[in-house]
Amino acid sequence: MRQYGEAPPWLAAANTPLVKDCTGLGTGGAGIFTPDSSGFFDVLCTVGTGWDVDGSIVLAFPSTPPTLFVSGDEAFVSLSQSTTGNDVTIAWTGAALGGFIGQTLRIHAEWETSY
Repeated sequence: MRQYGEAPPWLAAANTPLVKDCTGLGTGGAGIFTPDSSGFFDVLCTVGTGWDVDGSIVLAFPSTPPTLFVSGDEAFVSLSQSTTGNDVTIAWTGAALGGFIGQTLRIHAEWETSY
């Protein structure tokens, strides 16, 4: 993880992730927001009816994904991540999404180091 005041890492546009799959958001969905393919990005999650306390978002990277530092809005309660090939799965357990139907929540991710 970066230290306070340290410049954020940057990565070439060739390794910007896409949302491959998501569960637990009900009729909502998720998308990626990244400024100029930088070393950080946000996964914007819209909560819909039929949401679940447990869920996940699978991010597909075009090449080997970097090690990520992940954090998110409190409603997700507990976030974890795992990597399989070029996919990174960000999962949550025990989420309290009921009060956020129709709203957008954020999961923030950033590369631990520059490439």
